[in-house]
Amino acid sequence: MQLALENMTKSTELEEVYQDAASDVLLAICRHSWRVVAQHLETEVLTGVFPHRSLLYVMGILTSNGIDRSTWVLAVKSVQFLNTDMWSKELLLALTKPDRTHQEQPPEKAFLFIYYGLILQAEDNSTTVRTHLRTLLDTSHQWPKQREGIALTIGLAAARHLDHVWAVLEQFGRSTPIKWSLHSFCLKVLNAEDLQWKWASSTILLSYGQMAVRAKAHILPWVDNILSRMVFYFHYSSWDETLKQSFLSAVLMLVGAVSRNEGAHSYEFSQVSELLDCLMVLMEKEPQDTLCTPTRQQTIHIISSLCKLRPPLDLEKKSQLLSTCLHSVLALPLLDVLEKHTCLFLEPPNIQVQSGLGPDWNRTYKHFGVGGAVRVQRVPWVQGKTTAAPPTHRSPEHPHHQMTSWLAHPGSLA
Repeated sequence: MQLALENMTKSTELEEVYQDAASDVLLAICRHSWRVVAQHLETEVLTGVFPHRSLLYVMGILTSNGIDRSTWVLAVKSVQFLNTDMWSKELLLALTKPDRTHQEQPPEKAFLFIYYGLILQAEDNSTTVRTHLRTLLDTSHQWPKQREGIALTIGLAAARHLDHVWAVLEQFGRSTPIKWSLHSFCLKVLNAEDLQWKWASSTILLSYGQMAVRAKAHILPWVDNILSRMVFYFHYSSWDETLKQSFLSAVLMLVGAVSRNEGAHSYEFSQVSELLDCLMVLMEKEPQDTLCTPTRQQTIHIISSLCKLRPPLDLEKKSQLLSTCLHSVLALPLLDVLEKHTCLFLEPPNIQVQSGLGPDWNRTYKHFGVGGAVRVQRVPWVQGKTTAAPPTHRSPEHPHHQMTSWLAHPGSLA
């Protein structure tokens, strides 16, 4: 174990690869002698000097399956370092250091966000908590894992300092960079400094979601305030796929926290209708030629959960929701899309297309989906010579004929 500890911090040409290999040896020892290794790690972390990256790497692996009591105890003992300038600066430097790949976060950095959040949670001085959170929010929001990590730290701090975390997010949301960023990025060519702030709204949304998750039983009085902010950033942020996913992730976290709260069934929520309006906008913007999109699935799940809350939705809102969801899910694909994607089925349906015999024939599609077969037929409509109903005409400004489609049983051709 001593050999592993010595080589974990050793500088070589291999740099982090060599150090991680030594750290893995310590992790292997840890499986057999947990207490001994834990004591050594605690001693090294609590020296007053900011821990070496390899120590944080080991802690990150050990806490990858969740936060245990030993991590909380270590955080409580580390509170004393928050007011140490050098320690705090090195902490912030480690948190903002660019990752080797922006798609995955190294274990040491993932642990640091948890560790920092727990330290702030254990800190008694609210001014210190506010100062550290605002300093963290003033760093770059360019990369997704960075935004998620910042939000996690804020959420953990909110478990004990909900009022102060809310105040920091409110202040940050009114700051000049955020006000400037909300609708400015589509109007200019972005430079490196602009990218630092472009997705700050994403971080704020994720932070509200983490607040709901970590506050647990204390979240109900805050739900409407949080929902109002989520709705605000939905409407006023410079919208893109990143903001959309952050919005849905935050709402899912909030809805999950509310559903686990025993008092939710008797609580009156005032912002649910506004949130449902946002969700319907997302549904309407989903592509009609693809059914199984993550956004559509997540949105329907959220809507179904929100409909269980009080007060009950009125009939008009229910009808609007049902119409929007059905239109998004049950819209039939275009013929060329249907033909293109049949190769994705394990048992491709048999699609037959029979062209009309004259230029005046209307296109009427008959879809037969029973038994894995789909038949698409072009059928003429001639008054008095077919049992099919006459096609409905489109509005005069539309150049195309009305396409009428209906479901029928196999073999019952009109």
